[in-house]
Amino acid sequence: MRTVLLRSAGTALLLAWNLFERALSLIVSTGPRKAHRLASGKAAQQARHASEARLRAIADGYEEQTPLTLRLLVIDDHCVPGTLDWDLFTPRRPTYKLRCWMRLTAYYTSPLPSSDTIDAILAAGDQPLSAIPFTHEHDGTGTELIPGPPGDRVRAGHVLDWDNRIRTLPEPEENCGLYRHVHEPPHATVADIRHQHGSIYRLVLPADDYYRI
Repeated sequence: MRTVLLRSAGTALLLAWNLFERALSLIVSTGPRKAHRLASGKAAQQARHASEARLRAIADGYEEQTPLTLRLLVIDDHCVPGTLDWDLFTPRRPTYKLRCWMRLTAYYTSPLPSSDTIDAILAAGDQPLSAIPFTHEHDGTGTELIPGPPGDRVRAGHVLDWDNRIRTLPEPEENCGLYRHVHEPPHATVADIRHQHGSIYRLVLPADDYYRI
C-alpha cells in the first residue's frame, strides 16, 4: 500500500513539474506568431536587405576579379525564436527574442582549367585590400586550408571547392523551416550548368548573424 502511495505521489509530482515547465516555457519563450511578426518587422527587413547586399557583393567580387562566372546563387535565411532553456532544474531565460542569420552559396564556372583558375583566384587575393581571403602565401601551408570535403580551400570562413576526378559537387540542399529561400535563377540546376559550361566551383560564405532582438 505504501509503495502504491509513493508511486502515485511521484507520478503526481512529475505531472505537476511537466505542467510547470510547459507553462513557464509558454510565458518566457517567443511564440511562433510573435517570432514571425518580429522577423517581418521594419528593423529586421532593413537588416536583412543590408546582409544580403553584403553577401552578394562578396560573391560578385569573385566574378569581377577572377575568371569565375556566377551561374547560380542560393541564399538560406533563418529566423528562430528564443526559447526557454534548462540547466538541470534551473530555468534559464533566452538571451534573445529572435535571432536571424543568412548563408549564401554561389556556384560558378570558369573557361580555364582548374589549376589556372585557382592560381588566378589566389592572385586576386594577393592584391591589397582584396575581399578574397585566398592567397599564394597561404596556399598549401596555412592551417586554415583544409584539403578534401567540405572544401578544397577554406580561409576566413570562405569555403571554396570544385568538381574533380573523384567527385562532383551535388545539388543545393533543400532546407525545411527557412524564413526565406532564394534560388537564382529559379530553375537552374548544378547538373544543367555543368552540362553547358563544364566544371562547377562552389563558394560558401560565412553565415551572417544579421538580426537579434
